[in-house]
Amino acid sequence: MKNDIIQYERAYRQLKNKIESGILPVGSKLPGRGALCRELGTSERTVRHALELLEQDGFLEITPRKRPAVISSFPSPAGRALQNMRKADSALVNDLMQTADLLCYPVYLHGLQLCEGTDWRTPEMILSKMDPNRPEEFWRLSSRLGRFFIARNENELTLRAVDSLGFRGKEPPAGTPEERVRYLTHIKALFRAVKSGNAPEQEVLDAIFSQYRMIAEQAGECQFHQLRSPCPMLAEAGGAGQQLSLTQERYSTVCLDLLGLIAIGRYQPGDRLPTHAQLQEYYGVSRDTSVKAVRMLQDWGVVTAAPRRGISVMMDLAGLKSVHITPESIACHVRRYLDSLDLLSLTAERVAAHAGASVSSQEAERLQASILRQREQACEHQLIPRTLLDFITEHIRYDALRSIYEILARNFSIGRGIPKLVSPDINPQNSEIYQQCIKAVSILLSGNASMFAKTAAEVYDQIRSLVITECEKLGYLDAAMQVYDGRALWH
Repeated sequence: MKNDIIQYERAYRQLKNKIESGILPVGSKLPGRGALCRELGTSERTVRHALELLEQDGFLEITPRKRPAVISSFPSPAGRALQNMRKADSALVNDLMQTADLLCYPVYLHGLQLCEGTDWRTPEMILSKMDPNRPEEFWRLSSRLGRFFIARNENELTLRAVDSLGFRGKEPPAGTPEERVRYLTHIKALFRAVKSGNAPEQEVLDAIFSQYRMIAEQAGECQFHQLRSPCPMLAEAGGAGQQLSLTQERYSTVCLDLLGLIAIGRYQPGDRLPTHAQLQEYYGVSRDTSVKAVRMLQDWGVVTAAPRRGISVMMDLAGLKSVHITPESIACHVRRYLDSLDLLSLTAERVAAHAGASVSSQEAERLQASILRQREQACEHQLIPRTLLDFITEHIRYDALRSIYEILARNFSIGRGIPKLVSPDINPQNSEIYQQCIKAVSILLSGNASMFAKTAAEVYDQIRSLVITECEKLGYLDAAMQVYDGRALWH
């Protein structure tokens, strides 16, 4: 059930990364389409579409009966990628910079800590080429070094979230040789600390992440670009979520979401689902997509549908647990769910601390009342972690970060679309998670935003561990890991 959009975007990104990194240098010829199909594991139609996008963005020149030639390692200002050029708004740049600090900081650090043995070859090679006397190349290599550690997390969603902020392709102003020497010293100190198993000094990390601040501070002096392609350099903050949503498999997303609503008891046997027109409006999809989603539910025997009689539910959760859902049919969704939980567990503490600092006591009281009510309602207890996540997301003050967290919150609901992951009863594991959520809110009511953040982060880390364990038991994990090769992002 691989979606064409997912495939050609992935092919596009893989080839673009090779061009930008110099693996396919300017002047080189790409392999023939047959070889590309084998290399990328996809169809000729997908490869052709990806090549067309690369040509539109100014990376390739495509001539009939000749292999595509690389003509630039950067997107062309005249290409599809660069549109609506404008001076960067200082509030927008600050929004992106603060988002980078809250989102990229823990991801970067985790990528560093994952490195071991031969993993260090690439970053050490990059480091060896960073010459303080060549400022342009120095900062370009520094950006590449940072991207390596982000990619080391082997999470495509995380990599795309970071790229959507737009700092990629933007380097700080040259500065002085002395500043670059100090910067290089900090990176070497960071490497030494991590390799020896010690925690990096905060001063060192702050100095390295000052690169984002230096980029932002030059915003008033140079042009930033607002991009609408899958390879943004500086996107609208509010558009970050749209960038991440592009690859969602629409009809199976609708199908699994409806399945989840049935699983948690929102729709009972005999109830009618929304009409196709209502589904199209709610999910923002075409009629063809809603028809495909309902047809999949029909094939599983979950619903019946007939003209002028509507779409009726035939099963409850007990019946859904007997439905045979092949791991391959939901692999993309399970992988997105796991990727989202990974990113959430890495960033939740910093983001929750930021959000909790602006919560009023009245808002915290309303959250507590909502969670306690859900705790007592059949099936609704399963929504408690999502309710807490939605609350955190609503109180994020930076548009780019909020947009990314809205995607994570939506992806968090994928779990309720997999019946065998859903429990109608409060089992011991669920009970512990709900108590942690209630504890987090009680701490927030006391005014301790940092402890609230730590407790909330523990909730999502625990959920991530439980979901991985259950997916492995159900046979979903292997299929999900085959959706893409995480090592290929950095290895």
